[in-house]
Amino acid sequence: MLINLKAKLGKAARIALSLAIVSAFGYGFYGLVTYALPLSHDDFRQAQTSYVADQTEILIAGAAKAYEEGRYDESTKVLELALEQLVSKSGRYQADNRWKLERVYFLLGKSYHRMKKFDKAVQNYEDTLRMNPNHMPAKYNLEMIESEGGGGNGGDGGGAKNQHKI
Repeated sequence: MLINLKAKLGKAARIALSLAIVSAFGYGFYGLVTYALPLSHDDFRQAQTSYVADQTEILIAGAAKAYEEGRYDESTKVLELALEQLVSKSGRYQADNRWKLERVYFLLGKSYHRMKKFDKAVQNYEDTLRMNPNHMPAKYNLEMIESEGGGGNGGDGGGAKNQHKI
């Protein structure tokens, strides 16, 4: 009788383990199909409807796409929305969002840089460096603006003379 009970418990445990594995696989598959794949194919509307969606990540990806397509004004608007979601009105953010903030600030800096809004570009590159002092592209772009005289005056600051890759 004790052997029979052990066999039944073993079978029940195997069934529970199998159900847990199937559930985890199902959840992962759901996330893949409804969020990760649409996001990787720039289908932001579809990705946004997923229950596992990271809304700020969708905003960042959409803004990056707009930047790549030269729609800098749209990129900055979307990134400002992402900042509203990541940073409280008191300026606080969750520590696990630090890497997202770094990406948002850097992309904002690049977008403002392309729009020749050098004061805002400098501010966002500096914010990027506050998040990650070793962010070399932000350092480079900040130095480029400052060497062209674009930092601090809000005008074109000579930035129209040389088109550097940002």
